[in-house]
Amino acid sequence: VKGTGGAGKTRLGRSYARRAVPDVDGGAWFVDLMEARAPMGLVQATSMALEVPLRGEDLDGLVMQLGSAIAGRGAVLLVLDNFEQVVEHAPLTVGRWLEMAPEASFLVTSREPLRLEGEQVFPLEPLPEADGVALFGLRARAAGANLQEDEQTRAAIARIVEELDGLPLAIELAAARAVLLSPSQ
Repeated sequence: VKGTGGAGKTRLGRSYARRAVPDVDGGAWFVDLMEARAPMGLVQATSMALEVPLRGEDLDGLVMQLGSAIAGRGAVLLVLDNFEQVVEHAPLTVGRWLEMAPEASFLVTSREPLRLEGEQVFPLEPLPEADGVALFGLRARAAGANLQEDEQTRAAIARIVEELDGLPLAIELAAARAVLLSPSQ
């Protein structure tokens, strides 16, 4: 899943994994790569998420150990989130794991594609205005706002959504902040 920051890649990946759990015998696993900056960080984060102890310090050996562990789980889904920091290491890691564990599926969220053979890129676009306005309203009401149902309020929210480029995370934060900054009702 490719998209700009704040487009909802992480939320989409988590939601997909929750729905996929019944269909993958080996389970669905979420791997947060926000702190990974090198292949070793990617390997360590994945091994921690899968609770796979690794032995040794040789990167190639660790990648192979993890690939064997993934293959041993059969049908498994790994959601690798925030992959953009380590995208250049995809062939060394995910590429090898795909070869070693043909039953495994990888959903990768990133700001750029991995460029691996067989990769399918699903671009996540900003929300259309109507969806952004609806999201703002939902989040503001959930935070306790009593929004007026009139054209002036809708137009103001539409301007906010446009200024935030339709990015869901920014819209949600703006809705919460608007509630905090508004006078008590």
